[in-house]
Amino acid sequence: MHLERLRALLVLTFIVLMLRFMISENREGTNISWNYFVNEMLAKGEVQRIEVVPESDIVEIYLHPGGTPHGQVNVTLLYTMRVANIDKFEEKLRAVEDELNIDEKERIPISYKHPGFYGNDVLSLIVTLVAVSMLWSIFRLFRVASRAGGFNAFNQLKMARFTIVDGKSGKGISFKDVAGMHEAKMEVKEFVDYLKNPDRYLQLGAKVPKGALLLGPPGCGKTLLAKAVATEAQVPFLAMAGSEFVEVIGGLGAARVRSLFREAQARAPCIVYIDEIDAVGKKRSTNVSGFANAEEEQTLNQLLVEMDGMGTTDHVIVLASTNRADVLDNALMRPGRLDRHIFIDLPTLQERKEIFEQHLKGLKLIQDGSFYSQHLAELTPGFSGADIANICNEAALHAAREGHKSIDTSNFEYAVERVIAGTAKRSKILSPEERKVVAFHESGHALVGWLLEHTEAVMKVSIAPRTNAALGFAQILPREQYLFTKEQLLERMCMALGGESEEPEPGAQDDLKKVTKIAYSMVKQYGMVPSIGQISFPDLESAPGIGRRPFSQGLQQMMDHEAKSLVAQAYRRTEKLLLENRDKLQTLSNALLEKEVINYDDIEALIGPPPHGPKKMIAPQSWLQAERDKQDTREEETPPQPPNHEEEEEPRLRPV
Repeated sequence: MHLERLRALLVLTFIVLMLRFMISENREGTNISWNYFVNEMLAKGEVQRIEVVPESDIVEIYLHPGGTPHGQVNVTLLYTMRVANIDKFEEKLRAVEDELNIDEKERIPISYKHPGFYGNDVLSLIVTLVAVSMLWSIFRLFRVASRAGGFNAFNQLKMARFTIVDGKSGKGISFKDVAGMHEAKMEVKEFVDYLKNPDRYLQLGAKVPKGALLLGPPGCGKTLLAKAVATEAQVPFLAMAGSEFVEVIGGLGAARVRSLFREAQARAPCIVYIDEIDAVGKKRSTNVSGFANAEEEQTLNQLLVEMDGMGTTDHVIVLASTNRADVLDNALMRPGRLDRHIFIDLPTLQERKEIFEQHLKGLKLIQDGSFYSQHLAELTPGFSGADIANICNEAALHAAREGHKSIDTSNFEYAVERVIAGTAKRSKILSPEERKVVAFHESGHALVGWLLEHTEAVMKVSIAPRTNAALGFAQILPREQYLFTKEQLLERMCMALGGESEEPEPGAQDDLKKVTKIAYSMVKQYGMVPSIGQISFPDLESAPGIGRRPFSQGLQQMMDHEAKSLVAQAYRRTEKLLLENRDKLQTLSNALLEKEVINYDDIEALIGPPPHGPKKMIAPQSWLQAERDKQDTREEETPPQPPNHEEEEEPRLRPV
């Protein structure tokens, strides 16, 4: 019934609009410009009369019967012209007639007309009534459908758009697929045990934590671990991003929170996972006079109510992940809501090895994955799980581009170099003078790092321009060290200044930024300067919420002076070291100009071993040689196949 009425209203509206369009087409003539009107009509004396419509800023022009425009004869022609200022049209027309020396008796008569109620207003009224009737019918249709339990567009808009993963099928990511993260997996296994056997905890009066917050840098596997928990517990997994709660329309975020937890309680036991919860869980505004986002705060309040309202028998666990824990509201992180805070840091050496072995399973390699995993883990300190997956993929892509049938060491070297420094830009050709400056710069870094005791191992030095605007790079292998002495930090500054001390160049701003950061950290945060004392101030760049500096202007000047003194001390030490070993610097520079790339073994052959003992864990050249030796050993261990004399028709020559 309602659909038929709606269809009839649509047809009626279409007929009325077409009728109005046809009437307006019949009344309106050809639209012309002011210049055409003056030059082609008024100057030739073809205009009979003019009617002005003030409400629409339109002028209607009627020609004499038998007018010549467009070759028509004995027809009263109608033309329309739009005027910017309709009030001064008559004055402007008379001025033009004066310029054309038209006699006053032959002036064009002008009349003004105002459309009556029975004109276009009737059609407008009909269209308005039809539109109101359509809206009223649609509203009644939705009301009847909602009462009958049918489709409701507004309810659909308020529903949470979450992703459901059925963990009961056993298909999905399990703990064995998540390499590394041993401590984090031990933390979440308690949730898995509770979801499988809740009675064991409830009969002792224990209350399982209602939620856990997974913290850590991007790409460390927070989402992956949450999916593994759902698969291991064999319960439904309701995943939703934090940004999907926040909408411009007021109240939708809170409605979607209620919809999500209503669905979770209906599917209990289950897991609710909110990715990037910082989008909805930011700290609420404490400034009464300030402007706060009321929609975000309303959504957060509803989330707090839902998490606090769940009972111990609901068997619904909330997992959330973020890499911005500093901006979360304290009420969200208190016990009773997100009880557990599980920090997932960058993987260690052993964890990187396990992650590499997991990603190398699907690649076609010359050697076993265990041969590459240890060396790659040593070459990638500070890399996340996403970075490791990217290296394996880049190595496979490079092998395919080069036409290799399997992936070898050279492909992994290219992938590591590409991720760290970018690809070589062959189209950017440096002049001989520029190549010499870049060679001295990179040789200075390598030599200082080679001669000092507490610096990192230099794996490779290159002067090939890179796509990230770098003219060269020195690949170092930083140790996994968490505590540093003042001497170790000073030697790190010396290595960064190694390129500036010998051949200063404007392109070394990254090295100077690193030196400045280390110096101010020693002064302001680590308490390594006696004149400043054992105090620590937060870094203003990493803490943007601090608007006012927590120290005086006088103390700021003292810290600036001490930081400048540390940089000057490191510069003098670096300059002295390079001057005493100028011949070695020249040797490294000449080798770079000749080969463009040198590695650890080349440096050791040119200037001798490091004075403070070997610094390498694995060198690229040694790694490649180990791969070849292992491949040769495999070929030797393979017993030769006896010749088949039956199939051999004629004797063949065999090597002696």
